[in-house]
Amino acid sequence: MQRSLRWRLAWSFTLLSVFAVLLQAVSLFISTEEQEEDMIDEVVNAALDNYLRQPGTPLDAAASLHMEMHRLPAGAATAAVPPEVARLPAGNHEWFRGQTEFHVGIRNLGAERIYVMYDTTEHEERLAELMWRLAGGLLVLTLMSLALGYWLAGRMLYQLQRLVRQIGEDAPGPLAEPGLDREVAQLAGAIDDYRGRNRELLAREQEFTANVSHELRTPLTRIRTGAELLADEPGLPERAKERAVRILEGVDAMENRLRGLLFLAREPRLDDTGLLDLKAAVEASAAPLRPACEAAGVTLSVEVPEGLRLRADASLLQLLLDNLLGNAVRYTQHGSITVSARPGELVVADTGAGIAAEHQPHVFERHYRASAHPDGSGLGLSIVRRVCALHGWQCRIDSVAEADSPRRGTRVTVGF
Repeated sequence: MQRSLRWRLAWSFTLLSVFAVLLQAVSLFISTEEQEEDMIDEVVNAALDNYLRQPGTPLDAAASLHMEMHRLPAGAATAAVPPEVARLPAGNHEWFRGQTEFHVGIRNLGAERIYVMYDTTEHEERLAELMWRLAGGLLVLTLMSLALGYWLAGRMLYQLQRLVRQIGEDAPGPLAEPGLDREVAQLAGAIDDYRGRNRELLAREQEFTANVSHELRTPLTRIRTGAELLADEPGLPERAKERAVRILEGVDAMENRLRGLLFLAREPRLDDTGLLDLKAAVEASAAPLRPACEAAGVTLSVEVPEGLRLRADASLLQLLLDNLLGNAVRYTQHGSITVSARPGELVVADTGAGIAAEHQPHVFERHYRASAHPDGSGLGLSIVRRVCALHGWQCRIDSVAEADSPRRGTRVTVGF
């Protein structure tokens, strides 16, 4: 799953805002706690100093709500002043009774000691309430910052998103327009330059493929015509006729390769599809290959039901079948080749040499060859995959190359 730049910007803004506020909140909490501690110590010290100036002065009503004052012989302990407090030296201390914290002020008065114990429960409750309020405010700030950051990121990325949409739609005209931010304008200008170079390159390639198609087909047609006339010449020796037939086969092979190369070089579209008779298409591709199969002692069987129809581009379907059957004939020296079909599936199976397991993941790559056979070009299966992709079909290959296996051979399945 791809990460969203908009969300990354929003989270960056949020984290920065929350971090800054968190530092302030922690600083506020710590300073508040220290001020409360200092205030309590100041109240305790004031009560002690007042008592020492005027011994016997009781605590006022407000102070007595939080403080206790005790006058005991030095070292003496009571329930209110336990031994651990009685052993403390004169000064200010913190002491806990269970979960309750006390600030304890101790002063010596002759052979006696004065203890002032301040209960900080109310102070701790105020700090706890402050902490929860700060946490709640931080949570609200996080949500508000995230929403604001997402909106701001959308505003910042609007021009970039518009540029991406124009590229995806292949919008005509330049992408660099007045009013763009400097960085976006630089990117749009670079893409305009790249698109211009690509258009020039594509135009040159189209011109080249058109020239190749025209310049090579004309001499091939002449060679074919001459070879056909030569093969039909009465009284021609048998060896010469065989050579003429080989010339015709070479012309057929060259035309097939030329057609495949031009197909891979262009961007064909399915503008002319219709319901085609699959059996007739298979028979048309199998017919030129039957003489070679008979010469090699290979049985070529077409087991496609009558009336099975398929919606496809006729020329592309023929190109697919020519390559599948041509591969099967080329790599099968004995045994059989079977073309079978049922609704939604076509299978071309042979008993040839098979393809080793390490080669099978790469056989659909252009110019990849899994065999040293001299007649191969490494284009057949890449053409098959391209035709299938254009029609939305699926193609898979299963092959066994072990010589002693009864399942040796290759099976190519095209799912319509």
